[in-house]
Amino acid sequence: MSKIIRWPLILAAALLASIGGYALYQAQQNDYPTTGPLRPVFQLPDVNGMEHDIREWDGKVLVINFWATWCPPCLKEIPEFIELQKSLGEKGLQFIGVAIDTPDKVKAFIEEHGINYPVLVSEEKGSVIATDYGNDLGVVPYTAFVNRAGQITHTHAGALDKETTKNFILPLL
Repeated sequence: MSKIIRWPLILAAALLASIGGYALYQAQQNDYPTTGPLRPVFQLPDVNGMEHDIREWDGKVLVINFWATWCPPCLKEIPEFIELQKSLGEKGLQFIGVAIDTPDKVKAFIEEHGINYPVLVSEEKGSVIATDYGNDLGVVPYTAFVNRAGQITHTHAGALDKETTKNFILPLL
């Protein structure tokens, strides 16, 4: 093969290797899965009436938990969420509670149990938002896990135990 023909082939191979190397480098820079739909945007008030936008927590791993004070399985998992928020919050984890309840009941519950993460409240809109996050059954508790890119990676209907919750969270941190 002549030198003239070899150089374009060598340049083409080098270019393809560079592109492949760069793509691999970029893939390794992402610490989070990139599968799943983009999380819906919503705004809800907290127990004091201050409006919050879910985008306040962009760039964090979110665990959005839809719950109610009258729901026994919800109340069972909340202490574990408090513990996980405390132990993994510095790594970029943020639990967000969405209480489908009245503000006065939720405020009393937060104070009694020492919830250490934001809790937003709405009896009506909270259910609609839960449906937007995939809760077609309308159950509580219902939890959505969102990666740093804002994509829903997992959803879970029903109560979660600490180990299952950690298994969903740790790969995203």
